[in-house]
Amino acid sequence: MASLDPKVEYKREGMRMFEDLWKTIQDRSCELIFRMEQLDESFVRNTFVETSARHDAIQSPASEIAQQQQQAIDASGGGPADELVEPIRNVQPKVGRNDPCPCGSGKKYKQCCLKSQRDIA
Repeated sequence: MASLDPKVEYKREGMRMFEDLWKTIQDRSCELIFRMEQLDESFVRNTFVETSARHDAIQSPASEIAQQQQQAIDASGGGPADELVEPIRNVQPKVGRNDPCPCGSGKKYKQCCLKSQRDIA
């Protein structure tokens, strides 16, 4: 007689166990559904009382200071509202990996300062 492949038998046993698990879950869920009792509505109303929360505004020293600052800004005319804010830009050209290092060591940037920047970050 030929012997059975252990891998195939392992798969069959696993599938059989999975089907047993699935059947048990179905049986237990059906059993729980049929045993469920309907609660009396008055009992539910008495047990679970809905409450409402009230949120009062908090006056902290920080909020008072912020209000005073805002009043001062409003009193002074609102400040320079028409002035445009300039974005920060790099003025120096970007150093390439194979370019000479700007520190003046004579090495390539990737072998000198780029490595030290990577170690810091």
